Amino acid sequence: MISSADIVDIIKSIVGDDIDVTSHSPMVGGGSQVDSMGLVQICLALEERSQVDGFAFDWTSEKAMSSLNSIFKTPETLANEYNRQFMKFKK
Repeated sequence: MISSADIVDIIKSIVGDDIDVTSHSPMVGGGSQVDSMGLVQICLALEERSQVDGFAFDWTSEKAMSSLNSIFKTPETLANEYNRQFMKFKK
């Protein structure tokens, strides 16, 4: 399991500690402090984390790529999707 605070820490480690990001900050679109390369790096970091947690995090799914239901809206939505996949795997 991962928390939105963990996602914020990952974002800060990739983008920079000096940014003001919370669990509700936008990760894509207007107001986002994360560029496309940063978003890919965050996803790769989550793939690595999921291997430690014993499953394969799929950030390329149809749900992830949907603009309406994007898992990348905020760190909180990304943490929720990571945990959903984790729980699905553990069943």
